[in-house]
Amino acid sequence: MTWAIRKPAPAVTDGTEEAPPEQGVVVSRQAQHDSAAGGTVNRSSISLRDVRVVYQRGRRQSGLIALDHTNLDVGEREFVSLLGPSGCGKTTLLKVIGGLIEPTQGEVSVLGGTVDQARRQHAFGFVFQDANLLPWRKALSNARLLAEVIGKEAVDEERIRDLLRQVGLDGFEGSYPLQLSGGMRQRVGIVRALAFNPAVLLMDEPFAAVDALTRDVLAEVLLGVWAQARPLLFVTHSIEEAVFLSDRVIVMTARPGRVLEEVPIDLPRPRTREMRDSLAFAEVRRRLRQAVDRAQEAGGNPL
Repeated sequence: MTWAIRKPAPAVTDGTEEAPPEQGVVVSRQAQHDSAAGGTVNRSSISLRDVRVVYQRGRRQSGLIALDHTNLDVGEREFVSLLGPSGCGKTTLLKVIGGLIEPTQGEVSVLGGTVDQARRQHAFGFVFQDANLLPWRKALSNARLLAEVIGKEAVDEERIRDLLRQVGLDGFEGSYPLQLSGGMRQRVGIVRALAFNPAVLLMDEPFAAVDALTRDVLAEVLLGVWAQARPLLFVTHSIEEAVFLSDRVIVMTARPGRVLEEVPIDLPRPRTREMRDSLAFAEVRRRLRQAVDRAQEAGGNPL
């Protein structure tokens, strides 16, 4: 499954033809910084070129274009958020990168190789909206699950216990999911994704199901365990969350999903709770709100 596909996408018989937009590649901020400094340009850990995804809906219906001519680069230690209207293809883009969906057209590379190679190397850690913990396993056992599936060599008990401590679950290792709050279960899900030390972290609205206060706490927890050690691609509908977490935010248009705009988040790290009240934070949040409004208006086929 080598995804370097140059065949044309299936025709969409909706009575219109769209020419590909003149769209440049969205390059990682790290690469821009290193290049400007005269050093070696940081290689992208994730790269998409002219990616298109069309869902077929039956013989008599036209295809649904989820992603159209999408280009993106993510640097080796970048935190990049995907933001845009519902149905704009954010989750589809995440699944293409993680090998859960094959693109109709385009090239996808991860860690300098194919998606299939990255999967065989167990490069991806996934975190979804629901932690989906096994109810008969305690927190520590759930956190070990993916590492166990990979094999004994991937199970590092000390690392897993340390991650549980870092996310604030010290003392809850022996608790079953029903004994944990929603936020605590999601923390276990984050540890499970990091337990085998994946090279890439992919997160699809992981905090959507928790309350606002817990969401803010989990954002701080995530930044602590991420620690700029790997590329992280994060899907969210929250502008404030995107500003607080990210190095860059990629704003996507309403369907068919395309990259409309890149907004750099020029806030220092480590990020602190107090930054949310700063003028700089408010200005970036305002820019993102305007970009999302433009994205809503820029969408094409509403089907």
